[in-house]
Amino acid sequence: MITEINKHDFHKVKHLTDSCQNIEVKAVASGLNPGRIYVDDAENITAALIWVHGQSGFQLIGDSRSEPFLNELKEYMRERIEPELLDLHMHAVEIGVVDEAWEDFLRHISGKRDISSDIQHVFKLNPNSISQQAPLDICASQDEKVRILRIDEVLLGEKRYNNSPFLKDKISHFWKTIDDFLQHGFGYIAVHNDDIASVCFSAFIADQTHAVDIETVGVYRRRNYGAMVAKAFVDECSRAGIHPYWDCSPDNAGSIRLAQGVGMSLDFNYRVYWYDLST
Repeated sequence: MITEINKHDFHKVKHLTDSCQNIEVKAVASGLNPGRIYVDDAENITAALIWVHGQSGFQLIGDSRSEPFLNELKEYMRERIEPELLDLHMHAVEIGVVDEAWEDFLRHISGKRDISSDIQHVFKLNPNSISQQAPLDICASQDEKVRILRIDEVLLGEKRYNNSPFLKDKISHFWKTIDDFLQHGFGYIAVHNDDIASVCFSAFIADQTHAVDIETVGVYRRRNYGAMVAKAFVDECSRAGIHPYWDCSPDNAGSIRLAQGVGMSLDFNYRVYWYDLST
């Protein structure tokens, strides 16, 4: 019988997450990042559906032939999970899988709804590739005063920036509390005058791997601020023995170029499926 397990039981899916390449499922299962876990059989877990809150999506791991999932998950989604998504103003179900053996299963649970899919790229740091990449132009123009600051408790407590809530909102999207982020993660911001122009920080953490989240405020894009904070983040990863993990869609040419520019290279792809709840 499909069951949502409590956080103190998340360790019971470790045997499934150990072989999973997606850091997000490891981060949720370890309890570091917020999420929820549904399993096929609480007494003999062979498959799990993990709701990754920071991504607002799900990951399926384990045995795609799980009979409880095959027989019950479609109805469970309709009766329990999808109403919650609609209450959160989410109008689509998005599920990622590393093993494409799940495809027939996903088409089954989507029912008569049209289901779409695409791949996601994951880049990881390859020290041998750094010298082969075109160097990032991280210099701002001379008439701009830009500072690169490490995110810490003092910075987060300040209200000196015009858009200070932007930074806290970004971190809170992935972390249960700001203190959790400060204890386990790190990051950098680019400040232009009194505005936070760009941010790069640890969004998910599993062991010594940190998934990167990066965003530049609209009016400051195409000024290399993203390159500045990305370089600062990856440089600290290199010094501290941390493995950065950069997830992006194949049509995001800017993100791919930025990842490659700081010495990262394609490590693996995984597939994401989604269907609309309004049909």
